[in-house]
Amino acid sequence: MPSSLRAERFEKVFVRAPNWLGDVVMATPHFDRIRRAFPDAQIVLGVKGGHGKVLDGLDSFDRRIAVSKPRGLSGLRAEARKLRSEQFDLAILFPNSVSSALVAKMAGIRRRLGYTQGRRLWITDGIAFAGARKPFWKRRGPRRVPVPMVDYWNDLLDAFDFPPADPHPRLVVTSGEVEACDRILSELDIDDGHRLVLFAPTAGFGPSKHWDDPRWATLARDLVALDPSVRVLLLCGPGEETLVRDIEQQAGRPEVRAALPPVPLDVTKPLVRAAALMVTLDSGPRHLAVAFDVPHVVLMGPTHPDYTSSNLEHGIILRHDVDCGPCHLPVCPLDHRCMRRITEGEVLEACRVQLGLAGDPVRLSSSPDAP
Repeated sequence: MPSSLRAERFEKVFVRAPNWLGDVVMATPHFDRIRRAFPDAQIVLGVKGGHGKVLDGLDSFDRRIAVSKPRGLSGLRAEARKLRSEQFDLAILFPNSVSSALVAKMAGIRRRLGYTQGRRLWITDGIAFAGARKPFWKRRGPRRVPVPMVDYWNDLLDAFDFPPADPHPRLVVTSGEVEACDRILSELDIDDGHRLVLFAPTAGFGPSKHWDDPRWATLARDLVALDPSVRVLLLCGPGEETLVRDIEQQAGRPEVRAALPPVPLDVTKPLVRAAALMVTLDSGPRHLAVAFDVPHVVLMGPTHPDYTSSNLEHGIILRHDVDCGPCHLPVCPLDHRCMRRITEGEVLEACRVQLGLAGDPVRLSSSPDAP
């Protein structure tokens, strides 16, 4: 039976953050729990380099360091050297990878907390996942029966008597980020008299999550037609510029603009907070909308909805069950049916509901009794 770690004195704690941006945001309440457990310790957050800036302003850790996925033995040694020089007493590992546990072990971190599946030899303080695992003949997609990641990580910290915290994700906007955001909106002639609608049509996971570009353009035109005060801004990350340029050109309306060059992640926070609506794939920006209680519509295809089925008060999830999913594959080997079945009409209706625009009641595919 796991015992409390709170009675022990740890001077320096390494927290290995999850790998995906959305998971990092979902884990912010758990970072708060760790801070409450060790208020006097120096807490260092290890986070993938591109994701760290979304956490600027938070007080749940003292500083952060960039980590990367180690490739081969040389990569493991390099990551371990980086951590060894810090002389940590405790590592708390959010990823379930063998490599994250092995790096912590090679770095000489005496106590290593995390889930034990597949890496029991390198975890000193751990628990096995208590939920069900799928039988081998039903192993399409995730191996275990999905549960919300918020609950999954809470179960781990609960087992070691970490104090509770508000489960809602928490992000902070700094004054410098607000100033940078205001400059972007001013350059695009978007002011307080407009309703900012953000589109996040890209996903680093892979093209299996994508929705056809022409549909985004049609949706943008229709939203502007419904409400002339709407201004649609297309978000993307580095390397995704062509996609949002194409959507902007296909929309052919001055009210629809691509945010280029890509908006840095820290400046994206106040941009999301200022929005009346976000329309997004099941990707990182979705979770920024959740953190700031911004109404949002999520187009979900190859991923299982139960992983993110928490803090849904301001969201509408549009998805269709298909016989081949949820597959969790980055590239669809078939005909992309899970995303193709999400129609422009149902997305537009969901947006209308979220914006509070007048019209007849609609049935959405996310309704429990929808066909």
